[in-house]
Amino acid sequence: MQVTRFTAKCIGTDANTADLIAWRASNNSLFTGRRNAAIKAFELYVKEKQLAGKVTPAWVRKKWENLKQKYKDLKSLSMVGGNTSVATWKWYAVMDGALSSETSLNHFITPVQVSSSAQDAPPIKQRKEEDWLTAVREMEKRQEERERLASEREDERDRRAAAREEERDRRAAEREDVRERQTSEREERREREMLSRQERWEKDMLAREERLERDYREREERREREAAAREERLFKLLETFMANK
Repeated sequence: MQVTRFTAKCIGTDANTADLIAWRASNNSLFTGRRNAAIKAFELYVKEKQLAGKVTPAWVRKKWENLKQKYKDLKSLSMVGGNTSVATWKWYAVMDGALSSETSLNHFITPVQVSSSAQDAPPIKQRKEEDWLTAVREMEKRQEERERLASEREDERDRRAAAREEERDRRAAEREDVRERQTSEREERREREMLSRQERWEKDMLAREERLERDYREREERREREAAAREERLFKLLETFMANK
C-alpha cells in the first residue's frame, strides 16, 4: 500500500508520463518480445530513473500498457466512425508518435535541438532519449495548444448560442407585447362598439317612447275635439227642437 500511495505522486504527473513515453520509445530495442524482456526493461527504467522503492517495474509496465491500450481503443474508434475523445485525450498525439513506425523524430524537434558537436554530444542512448523526451514535450505542447483552441472555440460557440438565445427571448418578448397590445386594442374596440350600440339602442327606445307619447296625445286631442263637436251638434239640435215647438 505504501508503494501504491507513493506512485500517484512519483509517476502520476504529466511530466512523469511524458518521461515514461519518451523512455519507452527511445528504448524500443529492449522490448524484443521474449519472455520477461518487458519486465527486465522496466526494471532498467526504475533503476535509471532512481525510482527503486517508490514504484515497481510491474506497476510501470501496467502504466505503459494502460496508455497503449487507451491509444489503441481511441484509434480504432476514430477509424470506425470518429470519436471526440481522440481530440480531448492529451496523450493521443504523443502515443501516436511513439507507437507509429512511420513517425519521424525529426518532424517534432527543431534543428537546434538535434545539432551538437561530436565531442559535446552525450552517449547515443542518452541523446536518443533526450530527443524523444523533447519530441514528446513538443507534441504535448501542441496538444495543449489544440485543446486551448478547442476550448476557445467551444467558449465562442457558447457565447454565440447564449446571444442567439437572448435574441430569441427578446423577439419572443416583443411578439408577446405586440399580442398583448393588439388584444388590448381589440378589447377597447369591442367596448367602444358595445357602448355605441347601447347608446343607439337607448336613443331608439327614447324616440319610440316619444313617438308613442305624441301619438297618444294626438289621439286624445282628436277624441276631445270629436266629443266637443258632437256636443255642439246636440245642443244645436235641442235649440232647433225647442224653437219649433
